[in-house]
Amino acid sequence: MKKVWVTTDCTCDLSETLLDKYDLKVVYFYIATEHGYFKDLAEITSTNIVEYFEQGGQQIHTTAPDASEYIEFFTQMLQKYEEIIHITIGSSVSLSYKSAIAAAKHFNNKVHVFDTGHLSTGIAHFVIKAIELLEENKSIDDILATLEDMKNKVSTSFIAYNADYLYRAGKVSKLVKNVCSFFKIHPVLFMKNGDMKLKTIQIGNYDKSVLRYVRRELKKPNKIKRNRLFITYSTCPVKLLAKVNALIKKLCPVEELIETKASATVTSNCGANTIGILFVEE
Repeated sequence: MKKVWVTTDCTCDLSETLLDKYDLKVVYFYIATEHGYFKDLAEITSTNIVEYFEQGGQQIHTTAPDASEYIEFFTQMLQKYEEIIHITIGSSVSLSYKSAIAAAKHFNNKVHVFDTGHLSTGIAHFVIKAIELLEENKSIDDILATLEDMKNKVSTSFIAYNADYLYRAGKVSKLVKNVCSFFKIHPVLFMKNGDMKLKTIQIGNYDKSVLRYVRRELKKPNKIKRNRLFITYSTCPVKLLAKVNALIKKLCPVEELIETKASATVTSNCGANTIGILFVEE
C-alpha cells in the first residue's frame, strides 16, 4: 500500500495513456441530453458532443459528481492508499470541489482536497507536479503549499471558433453570440483568480486567428517553464494542429509538448474547433 497518492477529476483532460503512465484514477462527470444521461469519457466524448449539435441537438447539461459519488470513490482509493490528495477543477466553474470537500469530511483527514482554480489540462499541471513531489518524498503540507503557489503561475487559455457553445452554456448573452458569428469573432478565454474571463478576441480566418493566439500567449518564452506544455483541443483539423505544434516548437521549445483531447464536459462549454495551450510560468 502506498502511503499517499493523487486522484483527480476527469476534467483534467489527460488521455488514457497519460492516466496509466501516472497511475491516476479519476472521478467522472456526467452529460445529460434528451437522449439520456452519460458518463464523461466512458460513455460520451468531445466528438459525440460536436456530432450531437451538428445533427440538431439543442441542449446539453453537465453535472459534477455529488458527495455520495465522491464518498464511494474515496472509499475505494483508501483501500489502496493511506491518504489521498484529490485535485479538482476550479470551484467557481463547477460544484465538484464543494462535493469533494463534503465527502472528505467522512474520512478523518485522510482525504485532502485541492481547488486548482483552473480547468482542463490546467488541472493536469497541478496533478503531475503533486506526483513529482510525492516521488521526492515531500510531505502533504509541502505539496499543498507548492500547489497553492502555482495557482497564479498556471496559464489556462483557449480560443473558441465562435460563441455558440458559450451561449448554450450560459456563459455569454445571445447578443454576444450573434455579434461573434456575424463579424467572425473568435473569443479567447482564460482562467483568472478562479474565474473564466474574456482575455481578447481574434477576428477573421480561424486558422490565422489560432496562430496569432499562440504567438500572443508565447510572446515571453523566457518566462515559461520549459518542462511541459499542453495543446488541448475539442476537435481540430489535422493540418491546423500540425501548424500549432510547429509554431510552439519554434517559439518556445519544451521538453514535453503533449497533445490531448478535451473531455465532453469541457467541450460542451467551449465547442467544436476550440484549441488551447496550457503551461506554467516561471
